[in-house]
Amino acid sequence: MGNKSIDYTNLFIVSKTAIAKKFIRHYWRAKTRYGIHSPFVYDFVESVLEDTRFYYAFEEIEALRQMMLKNHTQIEVTDFGAGSHIHPPKRRRISDIARHSNTKPFFCRILFRMIQKYKPKTILELGTSFGLATLYMRFAALNSSIITVEGCPVIAHKAKQHFELLQVSDIKLVNGTFDQVLPALLEDIKQLDFAFIDGNHQEAATIQYFEQCLSYTNTASVLVFDDIHWSDGMERAWQTIQQHPKVARTIDLFFFGVVFFDNSTPKKTHFQLIPSAWRPFF
Repeated sequence: MGNKSIDYTNLFIVSKTAIAKKFIRHYWRAKTRYGIHSPFVYDFVESVLEDTRFYYAFEEIEALRQMMLKNHTQIEVTDFGAGSHIHPPKRRRISDIARHSNTKPFFCRILFRMIQKYKPKTILELGTSFGLATLYMRFAALNSSIITVEGCPVIAHKAKQHFELLQVSDIKLVNGTFDQVLPALLEDIKQLDFAFIDGNHQEAATIQYFEQCLSYTNTASVLVFDDIHWSDGMERAWQTIQQHPKVARTIDLFFFGVVFFDNSTPKKTHFQLIPSAWRPFF
């Protein structure tokens, strides 16, 4: 979906044991609110990770998720795998796609609170899936321009139906591969305030999308990358992003990597964080 594989095992042969070991290492290295001396990052933790307020939109979107989890209808899915090559369409159940490919509620709410806090005017998502994360971001920023890209036409159609079901009409959904549509979209956006990169989880592709987005960022921009520890390649891509001269600070939430460009401090800083109310998702 987008350039995102619907079942991650189609792209990576990574055991749950390996992911669990990586998470344990992250857990012991990560800081909570009590070990942070950076005012910027402490504010992020308090405003984003530790904010437990429940908004009306959460209930509506999660009701949609539950509906999909109970829907065992099979649909034809075009999977864009390694190198964005088109794989033959496969029949998959909506419930399986919803279970394995949609961003989990905990992380959707992190996206929601980040957007509430930083108030981006332009939001770009690469990898719509069924549109749940898209809806979280839309309800967090009702006055923002939001564009989401999905490669599979059937999945894109389902996402559009979900937007209509929740009476959301101002999300621009583009059906196409990232490689095909991203350059023109960025040229049209001109200034990218927030991006959620959730597709084609490969080293070269991730770096490519970062570099393409970079030309349209400003010091207030925020880029979020999904699954930064899913494979050795994704970890190398994350390290490359961290080392870029324009990147001022990064936050590693294990499943998400958050990139900031605010250069108010001369020293580049990187933080590994964990919410105090962490819940495992594997």
